[in-house]
Amino acid sequence: MEKKKSEFDKVFSAWDILVIAFGAMIGWGWVVSTGDWIGRGGVLGAVIGFAIGGVMVFFVGLTYAELTAAMPQCGGEHVFSYKAMGPIGSFICTWAIILGYVSVVCFEACALPTIITYIYPGFLKGYLYTVAGFDIYASWLAVAMIVALFITLINIKGAKTAATLQTVLTVIIGGVGILLIVASVVSGDSSNLAPQLFAGDSASTTMKAIMSVAVMTPFFFIGFDVIPQAAEEINVPLKKIGMIMILSIVLAVAFYALIILGVGYVMSPSDISSSQAGSGLVTADAMAKAFHSSIMSKVLIVGGMCGIVTSWNSFLIGGSRAMYSMAESYMIPRTFRKLHKTHKTPVNALYLIGGLSILAPLFGRKMLVWIVDAGNFGCCLAYCMVSLSFIILRKKAPEMARPYKVKHYKIVGVLAVIMSGFMVAMYIIPGSGSNLVPQEWAMAGGWAVLGVVFFVICKLKYKEKFGSHIDVAVDENEVETEEDHTFEEALGAVNAAENVVEAQPAINFNYFLPVNIAFGSGKVLETGELTKPYGKKALIVTGRSSAKKSGLYDKVANSLSKAGIDHVLFDKVAQNPLTTTAMEGAEFAKTNGCDVVVAIGGGSIMDCAKAIAFLSVNDGDINDYIYNKLQSDKALSLVLIPTTCGTGSEGNGFAVLTNPENGDKKSLRCNAIVAKVSIVDPECMMTMPKHVLASVGFDALCHCMEAYTSKIAQPFTDALSLYAMELIAGNLVKVYKGEGGKEAWEKITLASTIGGMVINTAGVTLAHGMEHPASGLKDIVHGQGLAALTPVIVEASHKGNHFKFAKIARIFGGVTAEDLAGKLRSLLKDIDLACTLSDLGLSEEDIPWMAENCMKVSAASVKNNPVVFTQKEIAEIYRKAM
Repeated sequence: MEKKKSEFDKVFSAWDILVIAFGAMIGWGWVVSTGDWIGRGGVLGAVIGFAIGGVMVFFVGLTYAELTAAMPQCGGEHVFSYKAMGPIGSFICTWAIILGYVSVVCFEACALPTIITYIYPGFLKGYLYTVAGFDIYASWLAVAMIVALFITLINIKGAKTAATLQTVLTVIIGGVGILLIVASVVSGDSSNLAPQLFAGDSASTTMKAIMSVAVMTPFFFIGFDVIPQAAEEINVPLKKIGMIMILSIVLAVAFYALIILGVGYVMSPSDISSSQAGSGLVTADAMAKAFHSSIMSKVLIVGGMCGIVTSWNSFLIGGSRAMYSMAESYMIPRTFRKLHKTHKTPVNALYLIGGLSILAPLFGRKMLVWIVDAGNFGCCLAYCMVSLSFIILRKKAPEMARPYKVKHYKIVGVLAVIMSGFMVAMYIIPGSGSNLVPQEWAMAGGWAVLGVVFFVICKLKYKEKFGSHIDVAVDENEVETEEDHTFEEALGAVNAAENVVEAQPAINFNYFLPVNIAFGSGKVLETGELTKPYGKKALIVTGRSSAKKSGLYDKVANSLSKAGIDHVLFDKVAQNPLTTTAMEGAEFAKTNGCDVVVAIGGGSIMDCAKAIAFLSVNDGDINDYIYNKLQSDKALSLVLIPTTCGTGSEGNGFAVLTNPENGDKKSLRCNAIVAKVSIVDPECMMTMPKHVLASVGFDALCHCMEAYTSKIAQPFTDALSLYAMELIAGNLVKVYKGEGGKEAWEKITLASTIGGMVINTAGVTLAHGMEHPASGLKDIVHGQGLAALTPVIVEASHKGNHFKFAKIARIFGGVTAEDLAGKLRSLLKDIDLACTLSDLGLSEEDIPWMAENCMKVSAASVKNNPVVFTQKEIAEIYRKAM
């Protein structure tokens, strides 16, 4: 599976995401509910209750912090749960949290005009009708709809515009809160605190009172999860995203606690009782008393109104991104993945949620209270599923890059599941004080039914695409470093703990590859000039007919002639070239006085041409050179023109040959047969048949995978291998299906050449080592042999280097090293190359000879493998590949 480039603009700064998360958690509750909190637990009891509730949410927040930094992709919970639980779990989790976001957006549309009545009691004009006991007025309805339209348009205008609005409003909230706290210190009296520090007349009743506050506080912290929804739009180092998420929770806890203390310090128990019996806005009345001015109560109410809008704005951002992510995975109609051409916002999702917020006031505030309670239940369910995903992925994907890695994950994960599960249970258990009433269950049930409808329709419509997922490419520089974070570090208070850095071995390697690559479309027309420095008479080596049929032979011959280079043709090379063919070609070159060899074709032809160039100036049996009984550093100059993008022979000093006498298939290796110039022209590849492309393309991938996981890999080969694998992952299937155009062909061609270069230094491992005996015995297509063997070998070998195999798996859409074999099998199906050794004509009877021959001809490849297997174990791998 390929990775995609993010379609979003990275516009959110660290400050932007902090105020988005903080603003989502600080709504209107601190204005209307402070008196109730103090009444439940007392002033200090309520503060302790909020601290306990904050700790509950803190553990959930830690799981979010790690997962968001590890998978910074639009949709947050959608991606986390998909990786851990698969498409069905992801659908349930994301659909649940969308209900939470949509419900809050609709509720806030009704809350805002309701607040205006506190400032201007004469605001309500033009009675229209009553819904569930709530009177709806024309003025109330107009304000609600106009502001809903405004907030929607702000979000469509761009994420940065919405963040700017969020910043302004959050600063106002903070300013108003600071005014209240400072004024309470100046105007308050400790005598107000004494009689209401705690509720209850005994230790047990006091603790019960504190817990009654604690159990409802987590619902006031819902909103920090908006950050992962917009992760693709955040222009902040990944590690820092997790830290900011935790900081937003800490700030919210501190804000609520200080507001409670401020109100309790300035308001006596009788003042609070009077306020609750009157306006009900205890915090606003505390502000008026602290400043000795009724106007200041209205100032605080304005701050509360800003809190409504920040919460509204944040959840609109989160809801639209969650819908986008589901549509991107074909789980809901694809129209919701459309982005605005200019502003790069999920415009259709915003139209829907914004439209619902415009219509919501028509149904009155009471009905929307039912919806928002059902929505909070959805959020808590999603929290529980994300906490479970955190634990699952620590087990399933231990190699996942985690820029913000939480220490003691088992403790954190279990506590997060318990805390979020407790929140879910509070909504379900009758008599808990937070359980859903029948109307709210109807809302949640209706949403679930709508989800089932979408699930069924999209499953039938999109078929195998339903629930698919493509990772967004992430800058590797951001995800390489994995550090563990304690709870204290999450709060930014690192005390005695020291970071222990594991000593790494010194970097020490040699790299030598004297190859001259002339890459580009149309380069083949320059063959004559590029060959001219190396000789006056060329031996052109081709297969039996393809170069002539494609017209490429004529182009090369004409170019050589124009450059004044004579040439003769040797066209006897076949698939899996024989040592005898190379010897015949060398005699032909000597007889005709050739001083340069030009090869046109795939890997077999280029390998045979290398051997011809070598034997033209070296005496003796080529098999002695292959087994290092004889050595030489001489060969005729070589010019290689590949016509298949897979073998990479143009980029190395290998020539794989088969001895027809005993079936040994082994490489002649020396720097003398590295090409003087390799003319890599993507246009020369575009005429190859699809089945050839599939075979050589997979061969190129195997070169890169084997070089990357080789025991003698080094920094240069690792970097090149990873780059080439990304090119193959993103383009091989496209090219095979006739998509992508010349650009895709160029990328596949480049990846093939790189594959040849990296194995020159890092070598190949067991897949090639085991394939050579198979194709030496039965003359099978090399790429097909690799297709049959590689997934089985990966399954047996990944334990030898979990980190590197997992990294390859992530390139193809997996997560862990264990995922790679399955991802390779999916790729092989996509290019119609899936097969077994039995399909290729091999049988159980052939296994003993192949296993023995592998140990003989491929000893270096066996030794190079991340896990070194015995002959008996290799025989068993052959058996599994049958």
